[in-house]
Amino acid sequence: MTAAEKLTMVKTMLGIPASDTSIDADLTAYLNMAGAEILNWMYTNRTSAERAAVTDVPTKYEIVQCHAVVNGYSHRGAEGEKVHNENGINRQFAYDDMVAYIRSHVYQLI
Repeated sequence: MTAAEKLTMVKTMLGIPASDTSIDADLTAYLNMAGAEILNWMYTNRTSAERAAVTDVPTKYEIVQCHAVVNGYSHRGAEGEKVHNENGINRQFAYDDMVAYIRSHVYQLI
């Protein structure tokens, strides 16, 4: 999947029209951070040369990357919160942040 396709998928998942480009830079930054975290987590047990040789998120984790961005973007303004109660409305996050989501869905290579 290309970067543009990932961006379109994330925008669709967030309910943002494809024609709205006002937050494309933010979402692209999230996609880049999620991609870097996926690769760093996968290759934690490898040498730095082996890690440097891989620059693209494997196809099987591209959807995880997109879901991680939605998870991370949805936490904007609530960083560090696990549970929030206000005016009778209770909100609890399944994952603390984008990194926690990735680490629970991506396997490390041994």
